[in-house]
Amino acid sequence: MSKWSAVDQEYGDNDAGAVKDLVPSRASSSTLDMEDEEDSDFPSYYPQPKPRRTCLFYGATVLSFIIIYRTELCLGAALAICVGIGIKEFPSTRVGPPRKSKNAFKNAHVAHDYSDISSKYDLTLGSIDHWCLIGDDNNCQCEDPLVPMAKHSSKKWTAQHKENMKVATEAVMKFTDISNSKAWSDYEGYQPGLDDAWIEAYDDDWIYGMGARFKDDDYLQDDVPAIDLDPDQGNVEGDAGGETRNRKVENTGLDVVFIGDSITEQRQGTSHGEHVDDYVSIKEIFDKTFTRAKGGDFEGIAMGIAGDTAPNLLWRLMNGENPFGLEPKVWWVHVGINDLSIKGCSEEVVLLGILRVVEEIQNTRPDAKIVINSILPVSRNEEGLLEHIGKHHEDQALRKKELNMMDSSMSPKRLHVDLWPSIVSINEELNKFASKHKGIKFFDANEVFVEEREDAKYLKVDLMSDPVHPNLSGHKKWNNAIKKKLHEILNDGL
Repeated sequence: MSKWSAVDQEYGDNDAGAVKDLVPSRASSSTLDMEDEEDSDFPSYYPQPKPRRTCLFYGATVLSFIIIYRTELCLGAALAICVGIGIKEFPSTRVGPPRKSKNAFKNAHVAHDYSDISSKYDLTLGSIDHWCLIGDDNNCQCEDPLVPMAKHSSKKWTAQHKENMKVATEAVMKFTDISNSKAWSDYEGYQPGLDDAWIEAYDDDWIYGMGARFKDDDYLQDDVPAIDLDPDQGNVEGDAGGETRNRKVENTGLDVVFIGDSITEQRQGTSHGEHVDDYVSIKEIFDKTFTRAKGGDFEGIAMGIAGDTAPNLLWRLMNGENPFGLEPKVWWVHVGINDLSIKGCSEEVVLLGILRVVEEIQNTRPDAKIVINSILPVSRNEEGLLEHIGKHHEDQALRKKELNMMDSSMSPKRLHVDLWPSIVSINEELNKFASKHKGIKFFDANEVFVEEREDAKYLKVDLMSDPVHPNLSGHKKWNNAIKKKLHEILNDGL
């Protein structure tokens, strides 16, 4: 009911007009009228002011929310922390490359420190950030670096593996003092001259009794009898890398064994076991340097297979190329470039593979000295440019336009990317590892193959036959540097 209706009822309808004149106009309404404005039929000319909201108001609101929902907030925070830790700790499954830094050397850095490992059991895959060189886990053919891998599908690889086994066995016969033990000629099937029949009589499985790990492998036959290679111990079948392989015999002169991939096989004059004309002179230089009968300072042998990765080399060592009785003073390990450039493995995975090979040698030859050769430089620049040296002597990778080497000059099997930052990172970690372990040394081949100028570092292209392999001149200078290192190790007792 309006105010005017109430007035009419009290004073009568007949005199309503006069009464209306006695009621104050809306423009001069009293305070009571304003307080009753919500019930008025007239429009409001005096809107109520909005309450002032201060920082105290907002703070009180937030505090009230926290008090009311404190349990939910605590549980949510705990969940977020757990998820964050999980993402950080577990290996990445990213599809795209996570490398955000413009500095390629920072991207190639291995975050986890492996320099303090003391056995193969310390090597694990749990800390690997990414498996592939490009930064993810899926776009590469990277093998488990801790598991030995063979190439049974390749007849050339199998043939060269057999050849290396014969080289190793011949070295055992030549350099081992057996004057007080059973003669080699007393072993069943042996014929003078180390002919193929003695080794191949057992279908390449004469090492079965010396600790071959893959007894269920299709490459080994279950019905092959083990051969007693240790006259004092009898049959050693089932001794998987144990006492027999660790026992020592007297070595009369084998100084060094070189093991590795195609760069090592060059010293044998072959590639995948096949004769290569350009490698004949490399073999001759190697023989003159590492055969005393030909004027060399040392006695050495080389066992390599082109295209091999660290897991391939590991398998070879565990299956015939490290037989009982092979006791060189120094093992010279050079592997890793194929893991990086063909398989596309990350720097961390390549590092783990090389360290696994080193630990295997230490496990079977605990008193031997081991030299880890640095991975040789690989350039994508026609002039051999590897990196720029900044104003503050920091490393600066090549720009895209400087990666101008023609694809026709590079193997189609290899990644056509700038590998130098990755090679630098791996070599730094290998050097750090060697510096902390007695009996292990690191040999930096950059002293031979890299030239540092005022503003940049260059690969000496006159020492290379292609972006990966040294030529005859390269091997000559490399052998001379190796000789110097061997003199330091053997003569000075390093």
